[in-house]
Amino acid sequence: MGALDCNQRETQARPISLDVSGGNINSTTNNECFGGTLGSIVQNRESKQFILSNNHVLADINKAKPGQPIVQPGLLDVSCAHPSTEVASFTRAIPILFGGTPNGVDAAIAAIKPGDVSSTILNIGGIASAVVEPTVGMGVQKMGRATCYTTGTITAVGVNMLRIAYGPGKVATFRNQIKIGSGFSSAGDSGSLIVTQESCPRAVGLLFAGAATIRSRWPIRFPDRDVISMVGSCTGAATPDTGQPDNSVGYLGISTEVAAAAIRVRDLHEGDLMKIQGAVGTGIGVGDQPPDQAVIEVYVDKLTTEAQVATPAAVDSVPVKLIETRPIVVY
Repeated sequence: MGALDCNQRETQARPISLDVSGGNINSTTNNECFGGTLGSIVQNRESKQFILSNNHVLADINKAKPGQPIVQPGLLDVSCAHPSTEVASFTRAIPILFGGTPNGVDAAIAAIKPGDVSSTILNIGGIASAVVEPTVGMGVQKMGRATCYTTGTITAVGVNMLRIAYGPGKVATFRNQIKIGSGFSSAGDSGSLIVTQESCPRAVGLLFAGAATIRSRWPIRFPDRDVISMVGSCTGAATPDTGQPDNSVGYLGISTEVAAAAIRVRDLHEGDLMKIQGAVGTGIGVGDQPPDQAVIEVYVDKLTTEAQVATPAAVDSVPVKLIETRPIVVY
């Protein structure tokens, strides 16, 4: 990779590359405006193409109406002006459910304006049409509005019961997500497509929240006929998915089989684990000894003595580890 292009918050030449600043033209609240990242191109069964990003980027958290302009850059990067820089029109979103009902994804699509959107990602290039199941230890990369190009490592899978703040009084619960190590993203990167570190990268998910970076799970299925698939544009062969962790990135991981076994144990004990003081979620990570052993991670908002005393060393022979997180909010 050559020198990075980190002008992603500026107006891009048409057709734009993706994973740059953008959002719904009506994303304003109390004289504040917002913006996120326009993630990738997908298509439905009829080969109609859309920009894929988050609900809270394209649909203004369940409020958008079909046909509303999706602009590039987003309002946050043009001092809340209403620019005539439409690149797509909002089509539909998977609703975000509040009040405790679990969500699986934070996702929306917008029909592209022909000729205005490229299938390549800024600083990454083309991607494969295939998606890949994440594993602990897998190396990933992304481009985003806030932090430009970054790389990271998946540190946990099967992340459940995470309570994500969507603003004052709005908390949504998510299940079956992944967690990526710190330093990967920041506020404004929501909607970034997370892809593998391969010559022809495969999609892993959509970035939508932090402190720990959390991604929305694949596959993403919209109502009716809009079952979407990635639009690939690279020709290199992807690395076969063996189910084994990618230890070449300097982070020892666990296989999909080991993770699945730990998830089954976690699911049996999740009710009790979530009773630990301050618990905000659970996930499956990798242990310290031996390095290929799965552990059940319990995420707490504060690592108190009471929480440590209440946490078992293991359940059904799977070690349990407390991890303190900052409040988790949409990015």
